[in-house]
Amino acid sequence: MKILRYLFLLISFFILPNNITKAEVGTLNIGLLKYGSVNWEMDIIKHNELDKKNNITINKKFYSTKNAAAIALQGKAVDIIVTDWIWVSRQKALNRSYLFYPHSMSVGGIIVRHDSEITDIQNLENKKLGIAGSSIDKSWLLFRAYGIKKLSKDPKQFLKPTYAAPPLLNELVKKNEIDAVLNYWHYNARLISKGYRELISVDDILKNLGIKTKIPAYGWVFSEKFAKNKKELINNFLKASMEAKKIMLSSDNEWERIFSLTKAEDRTALIHLRDAYRNGIPLVFGNEEIEETKKVYKILAEYGGRDLVGKNNEISEGIFWLPN
Repeated sequence: MKILRYLFLLISFFILPNNITKAEVGTLNIGLLKYGSVNWEMDIIKHNELDKKNNITINKKFYSTKNAAAIALQGKAVDIIVTDWIWVSRQKALNRSYLFYPHSMSVGGIIVRHDSEITDIQNLENKKLGIAGSSIDKSWLLFRAYGIKKLSKDPKQFLKPTYAAPPLLNELVKKNEIDAVLNYWHYNARLISKGYRELISVDDILKNLGIKTKIPAYGWVFSEKFAKNKKELINNFLKASMEAKKIMLSSDNEWERIFSLTKAEDRTALIHLRDAYRNGIPLVFGNEEIEETKKVYKILAEYGGRDLVGKNNEISEGIFWLPN
């Protein structure tokens, strides 16, 4: 029996390390906002053990604002965050190399009350339009470009912009303190579930501006140096992320499971959130989408100027990550 025991230990000594190497787990520190749809996906990954399947350990760190998460990434407190490609392009122009991979192509639009007299953007003249964020909100800038193309005049000259935080805008439109709201997709989905209607979507605005494909709204962002050193880890995580999205695309039951996490007021709101999220899943992202994103950047640079894009009127080269 002793001989067999020693033989087993000897075999284990030579065999187990090789097995551990093949299934080596990498740890990824992710900076997340305390609230938001990205957390839904993180829950799907954990619940379905997609992290284990792809040999990654996810360490989540939460931040109160997008800027705080960006600072954490720059300070190497986290390895990856979710933000937009405008930020990545600005960093590259400052010789700070980060890479972007799309997380969502969901965009917002202009929402009005179901019984509103506003049926066309021309009807917005002298009306109060609530705008998420500030005067350099990307959706607002695109709407300005669209307004000039369609009406030959800048919307900021014929309507009354009201800038505020997204949740406050929803409350203002419910109280009739503003006439319409240009908000992010998930806030719009909650309004639509209550009977509000969409006047025009940012998707339609982009099509009218000549953009031929869907483009990313925001995505996973990580340093170029980290990507070079941890290529397999990054690709494994992005694979887990896409597997989670495919579950969210196909499984209504999984949406029922995360009902409370979405903070939907009722099942109707959940369905609208689900459908809007699914519409933004980036099933395709390649050179064509990158070229169309460059076109959008030029529009944003024209209307947002240095306050939005910095010194570059064209998007920085080499900022998009294509897994291979």
